[in-house]
Amino acid sequence: ISIAYAKWAHKRLPTEAEWEYAARGKLKNKEYAWGDEFKQDGHYMANTFQGHFPATNTAEDGYSATSPVKAFPANGFGLYGVAGNVWEWTADWYRPDEYARRVMRGKPVHNPRGPAKSFDPAEPSIAKRVQKGGSFLCTDEYCARYRPGARGKVAPDSSANHIGFRLAKDNSS
Repeated sequence: ISIAYAKWAHKRLPTEAEWEYAARGKLKNKEYAWGDEFKQDGHYMANTFQGHFPATNTAEDGYSATSPVKAFPANGFGLYGVAGNVWEWTADWYRPDEYARRVMRGKPVHNPRGPAKSFDPAEPSIAKRVQKGGSFLCTDEYCARYRPGARGKVAPDSSANHIGFRLAKDNSS
């Protein structure tokens, strides 16, 4: 659905590298999209799971499920919700070793496109795409994938209330 919608809107899903660059919002070498501390000045900066996963979400951030788009501050590029809330699809197929393979072949890893096809050693017969950003179900005790460099993987025909997407558009000359 996300790819069909993107085509209809004359846009596309971002690559994993594009998504991560956008999520960092001009910050470099920071653990989170807003800096190095999970909570900034005692405030939650993203919609994540607080409490004991999966039984008790205390919703200390104000949300036990998805939050509105502008519920948390924008990053340095003005983008909202790049951490937590919902996993976001990327255009790239999943391979756990893709960047290492590129380095070994002497290929650049600056702003790369993903691999031509998916491979997940845990489920080699199921093609998967990379998801970024984590969701309201991510917690430090379980996955903590709301960091810009973290990634998820899931079959492209998957759906859930914690999966979404954002679109990218190529510049026209």
